[in-house]
Amino acid sequence: MRRVSLVWMMIGLLGAAGMGLASPAAADEPCGEKGQKSCPLQGWMEENVQKPLEGGDLKKVAEALEKAAAFAPDKKWDEGDSGWSATAKKGAAAAKAGDEKATKKTCKSCHKAFRKEYKAKYRKRAVPK
Repeated sequence: MRRVSLVWMMIGLLGAAGMGLASPAAADEPCGEKGQKSCPLQGWMEENVQKPLEGGDLKKVAEALEKAAAFAPDKKWDEGDSGWSATAKKGAAAAKAGDEKATKKTCKSCHKAFRKEYKAKYRKRAVPK
């Protein structure tokens, strides 16, 4: 009986670790590799922008970029025509127009403008709902 209980406990712990519930290391996991759960925005962007873009689903890309326009972690990042929100909306407009090249160019411009500082200050920040 004791052996069966131990087996079920191990299964529960392994399942919880797989869900990120029992893994203290996940909080310290470095970001940067695809699929890492400790980098919320990176994971969200991979799932909601990168995969649909790679699959040619520009409608989903446009919807995701419209949402991402509200994700700026600092109000100062939303200032001007090259701010976070404006850039995301430009990318969404390009995706809606079916212009994959312009969509990708806009993504790169946003990454160039914000990625380094975002990683340094907000990497573990939850994605707003």
